[in-house]
Amino acid sequence: MGQRYLHPIRTLIVFGLLLLSLGAQAAPPQEAPLPHGITSGEVSATSAIIWARTSGEAAFTVEYTTDPHFVTVQGTQTATVSAATDFTGTVTLTALTPATRYYYRVRPQSSDTKDAVSGTLTTAPLPAQRQDVTFLWGGDLGGQGFCRQPAYTIFASMKAVHADFFIFGGDTIYADSPCPAPPNAPGADFVATTQEQFWAKHRYQREDRLFKDLLATTSLYPIWDDHEVKNDFAGPHEPLTPLGLKAFFDYFPLQRLPEEPQRLYRSFRWGKRVELFLLDTRQYRSTNVQEDGPDKTMLGPVQLRWFLNGLTASTATWKVIVSGVPLSAHTGRILTGHDGWGGGAVADGFTTELRIIVSTLQEKQIRNVVWLSTDIHVARFFSYDPNSDGQPDFHEFISGPLSAITGNLDPLDQTFHPTILYEENGFFNFGVVKVNGKNGALTAEIRDQEGKVHHALTLKAR
Repeated sequence: MGQRYLHPIRTLIVFGLLLLSLGAQAAPPQEAPLPHGITSGEVSATSAIIWARTSGEAAFTVEYTTDPHFVTVQGTQTATVSAATDFTGTVTLTALTPATRYYYRVRPQSSDTKDAVSGTLTTAPLPAQRQDVTFLWGGDLGGQGFCRQPAYTIFASMKAVHADFFIFGGDTIYADSPCPAPPNAPGADFVATTQEQFWAKHRYQREDRLFKDLLATTSLYPIWDDHEVKNDFAGPHEPLTPLGLKAFFDYFPLQRLPEEPQRLYRSFRWGKRVELFLLDTRQYRSTNVQEDGPDKTMLGPVQLRWFLNGLTASTATWKVIVSGVPLSAHTGRILTGHDGWGGGAVADGFTTELRIIVSTLQEKQIRNVVWLSTDIHVARFFSYDPNSDGQPDFHEFISGPLSAITGNLDPLDQTFHPTILYEENGFFNFGVVKVNGKNGALTAEIRDQEGKVHHALTLKAR
């Protein structure tokens, strides 16, 4: 008879364990205090911007030092974030020492030190310093259904380069392209049309573990291209431009100039050998379908003047120009027009404005000019000899995609006499540039997602 009843104490224990089990199952998972990692960017010889996103309305603190063990701390900066920026924010570190490795850690003010996330960056050398510079460039991440499956493995190979910085060359998200799940990780299976959806596209990318690892160890110079808003868009004519632009600023460590807070074109000097010119080829452009001529612009008159003046004044050995779209390779559609600088079979390009730039390079005898672009989802290296004198006046290197549908090796616009030095498609890839501080030689490489070098080209400084 006693076997028909449970012992009272045993009954209480079993019941209590059952309640604890149900409670554990019902409790939602707690989001990490810094769920989307940290990033440094806009690094100069004496300053850097640190980016983070908290899990809610809060403040975060950044400590920085040259001591990898943080026994001593050089300084502390704090940022307050809110829903207005999707809980993202930045702090600017100043009075840094040139050509120096810094370590930083970020933690929400309400959290314990154990919740801090650490990163590292290297400041740029001064213009007189002949120092080696190594950097990455790439773009086209998560397009046409090639999203996190479950991770972007290419970022592990990029991190292994131990580069000074990474130029993220556009199409950092695909706002206009769904990521169906499966096969992809869930969270981006939609076309962005609202501010929350544009933010969500960026959050999806930053949730990638390997991407977070790269951004914590390699500082960033980002530019945007079309898919941050909509395929082949022209900023002044696209209603979604303000939403895409705001999300881009919210999710990257970017400097805000008081006189033009939405300006994305800028330049950075890296020692004696390198100056970067990062162009904005979206915010000011004419529509692609407009007939080419003096009134058609890719850069807008203010940016064009800034660019030409900067190229002319630069004393760096190599002038590295980062463009969201290529110079002569085909990109565009019959309905939207040719999206790159050169004209194509479907429509005019922006050749008139590019001719102004090329003429300046020739008239001012500006040597050692390299253009970097992505956008077309293939790897291609070109030299250009616009005056047909047998001596290339500049080069263009194209990498990509990091993870997107791969493109075709289409015919080139012949206006400025390109010569194909290398081309390959059908694989995910990124670019590496190494500049020798002593002799000024520049080497450009294309590497696949496992880190294997597919092609390398070395140019001597002229």
